[in-house]
Amino acid sequence: MKAALFAALARLVYLAYQELRFRFYHGPIFHRFLNHKYAYYTSLPWSLKIKFLKLARDHYEYFEFIPRDRLKLTRAMKAIISCAAAQLLLFLPTKAKGLSYFKRIIVYPDYYNSRITSRRHKGEVNPALKTIVFSWRGIAEGLQHPDDGINLLLHEFAHALWLEHKAMSYDVLDNGQVKAFERYAGREMTNLRADENHFFRRYAFDNMEEFFAVAVENFFERPKPFLEAQPQLYAILVKLFMQNPITFYAPGTKQKPLFR
Repeated sequence: MKAALFAALARLVYLAYQELRFRFYHGPIFHRFLNHKYAYYTSLPWSLKIKFLKLARDHYEYFEFIPRDRLKLTRAMKAIISCAAAQLLLFLPTKAKGLSYFKRIIVYPDYYNSRITSRRHKGEVNPALKTIVFSWRGIAEGLQHPDDGINLLLHEFAHALWLEHKAMSYDVLDNGQVKAFERYAGREMTNLRADENHFFRRYAFDNMEEFFAVAVENFFERPKPFLEAQPQLYAILVKLFMQNPITFYAPGTKQKPLFR
């Protein structure tokens, strides 16, 4: 009995410590790194910002970040990478364990020659090594134009999420919505090959995984045009990620300060 009470008390103390550490350290720091710099976070309603920051903090502490080619990987850079993971997982149930299979994130300063494909890459996902790879140049280019439907962070994390769902014994995403996506994508990829003016860039028709990654990029970066061009697919992604990015984008909305 005493051991159980002591364990419960220790857990309460630990949770209180974690909350204080977030309120006075991670929260303000991440907010400073992200506000007015990461469009999705900036546009979130005040009530969701704390949840988002805690999720970003969790990934910041969970992943092993490994710089390559003498890159100086700063706290701000790691925070920005972590918040892209939080963006995809924000409304998914915690039991889904999204991205928990992957352990390491490697960051190159520029495009790099992949050891797997021997080709020049902006980023890639390696399930065998439980690793996600980014080039910081690719990340910066994606963030510089937040409404063009090209975002390396979202693209590679979408790949990782898809591969994890397909390979693991647990469900990361809702199986019914994944099947609905696959049915729609199978038909639409044929249209994409034949339509030079398709809403998605040509890269999307390479395979189902690339179609998903490109769809995710456009879902978060160009939600309104996406809804107009592909309403059925957009609706599937709303159910899949349990969020509608259109509702978050409200420029000029005044919000109370999070931290004082």
